[in-house]
Amino acid sequence: MNTNEQLYGQFLDWLTIGHSPETVQSYRWGLKIFVDWCDGTEKDIIDIKDDDFVDYSLYLKEIRRVKNSTHASYFCSLRTFWRWLYRKKLVSFNDDVIPVPKQDDKEHYPFVSQNEVDKMLNLFDDFYPDQLRDKTIVSFLYATGVRLGELLSINVDDVDLIERKMVIKTSKRLNHQREIYWNDKVNDLLEKWITVRNKLELKTPYKTSGLFINMSTKKYGQRIGKDAVQKMFRKYRYLAGIEKNISAHSFRHGFGKRAVENDVHPRYLQKMLGHAKLNTTMFYMGVADGELERIYRQKMQMC
Repeated sequence: MNTNEQLYGQFLDWLTIGHSPETVQSYRWGLKIFVDWCDGTEKDIIDIKDDDFVDYSLYLKEIRRVKNSTHASYFCSLRTFWRWLYRKKLVSFNDDVIPVPKQDDKEHYPFVSQNEVDKMLNLFDDFYPDQLRDKTIVSFLYATGVRLGELLSINVDDVDLIERKMVIKTSKRLNHQREIYWNDKVNDLLEKWITVRNKLELKTPYKTSGLFINMSTKKYGQRIGKDAVQKMFRKYRYLAGIEKNISAHSFRHGFGKRAVENDVHPRYLQKMLGHAKLNTTMFYMGVADGELERIYRQKMQMC
């Protein structure tokens, strides 16, 4: 193992303290490309000069042809890595010389609307177990705003059907949890799905505590994974005739936007979504087209 690989590994080990596995995996992928680039250009990380970051940026854009959002994400990971190196006195300059590329102006995860949710829900037939499961997932995501990783981590025993709520671990932060809630319609779906799920579990050798289970031939009865859920979204947005690239995270954005439209205070929304910082929640405070004029006419023109 060369020095570059050693530093890369040591940083990831340090990152596991206080960060979720999802966060560590994100850094692992982004920084691996940087380490491979250093090895390919025969550069030692500790000897990197500020001009080298420009060359790396051009490599990402011109050779790997990554999107602006991916480009910015990789450099964000790199800046954190460099800050760690600087604090350990392994490099001579801090991360403030590393450029911060701009992300795309367009939405990376589009907001899902109530109309689009209804179109998807109308496609499901509760008679079929897999469709009942998928309908429950779609409804639960829209009603709670949970992250996909959080949804997949839910166990059957976590669900309180009487109080219509549960405590969920915040996947972005270790040792952090929050309470989430849902409405009567979602509760009815959850109750129906849990009854079917428990019957299905009796027919499989796999015993999982997961709320949502896989129904594919190879993984039947196991806790469902991200790929299966994202595949489900691709299928049903196509069948519903939805052109937007709706994903599980779009439902989280839809929850946030809906909360803002219903005048939920940002501090409350921050708690609902499990954001560590209020700045993240303020993403949902954007003003829609035409809204600015409406507010002015309503609130300001008589002043």
